[in-house]
Amino acid sequence: MYALFLVVFSNLLGFGIIIPLLPYYAENFGANPNEVTLLMASYSLMQLIFSPILGKISDIYGRKKVLLFCLIGSAVSYLLLYAATNFALVLFARSIAGLFGSTTAIANAYVTETTTSENRSKGMGLVGAAFGLGLVFGPVIGGFFGGGDINNIDYQTPFIFAFIVATISCLLTFFILVEPKDRNRQFVSMNFINSFKDLLGLFKTPAILFLTTVFFLVTFSFAGFETTFALWTERAMGWASKQTGYAFTFTALLVAIIQGMLIGKLTRKFGELKLLITSCFLMPIALFLITFSMQNLFCLSIALFILGISVGLGNPSLNSLLSKNLNKNTIGASFGVFQSVGSLARILSPLAMGNLFYFYGMNSPYKFGSYLMFFTLFLFIYYFLYLKKNIRI
Repeated sequence: MYALFLVVFSNLLGFGIIIPLLPYYAENFGANPNEVTLLMASYSLMQLIFSPILGKISDIYGRKKVLLFCLIGSAVSYLLLYAATNFALVLFARSIAGLFGSTTAIANAYVTETTTSENRSKGMGLVGAAFGLGLVFGPVIGGFFGGGDINNIDYQTPFIFAFIVATISCLLTFFILVEPKDRNRQFVSMNFINSFKDLLGLFKTPAILFLTTVFFLVTFSFAGFETTFALWTERAMGWASKQTGYAFTFTALLVAIIQGMLIGKLTRKFGELKLLITSCFLMPIALFLITFSMQNLFCLSIALFILGISVGLGNPSLNSLLSKNLNKNTIGASFGVFQSVGSLARILSPLAMGNLFYFYGMNSPYKFGSYLMFFTLFLFIYYFLYLKKNIRI
């Protein structure tokens, strides 16, 4: 499990390095805000298509091999970003990154196969902490190399550094990650058409449909923050990539602390469902507070603090609940489907939020995201009235 932690951490470190830079990099090639958000949408579109495929392949051939394949693809995408000379090439590089961006689904499948239901949320939290820590240090490194001058940002050095980190992640996967010994491949079919029919049948199960709907809405709302925050801080705070990287780091550090140190204890005391509801309650508060934070660092810090707690509680709780309601023979493919649902949210959200930002003002994405999360809270009323006995918790 700790080997997986190191692999995921190093992979997300490279990912985090470029996050604060991409909006500025795109604008450097003449892209406007709604075109900038296409970078996230293209990444997610490729994930939508290929995550179930790569998840299915990992069910057949093993988690380690497919994870290594994805990491090599990520390293190539960083080189393409480094060599880009126009916005179209940047968009192509992000699409390549999305094609190989199935590490989340495979890591969750790995955790499911190497933990019991009692310590599942702790295992998910450990992986979540690796994600969080990668996003803690990544933006700091990217912002540091990018510089604090909005008119003179260094893009090349962070991309090379991200490529080096991705290469290290590949080596760690090859030499230290061990394939789960008890993975059952006896009933895994090579027939992808029949397999995808079975996977689509997941949504006929009330528990899976409910949890996936919540996952979609949470991801859609948070993706709106991710894809527009750098643009927002540029206009509202006068920040460059360095300062924005620190803000991302602040939130990611809270996520890492909660998922790495507290989520196991909190789950044993309150259970995954209560933690998920708390997460969905806190996110709209955080998003709405951002709209009051123009030139107000204290208010923005409170908003990011609440947002970090929300994400830290929500992700491992939701993944743990999902894993307890899955067929063990199609874990990788199933998590691939869920990652595709998340990818669909990350396709639609940048397109919607980017246009809201561009046409209705820079605060509109956060207001819309908060309204969606309030709607998500009402879904839990439906859960308590109709579904409570149908979901394993």
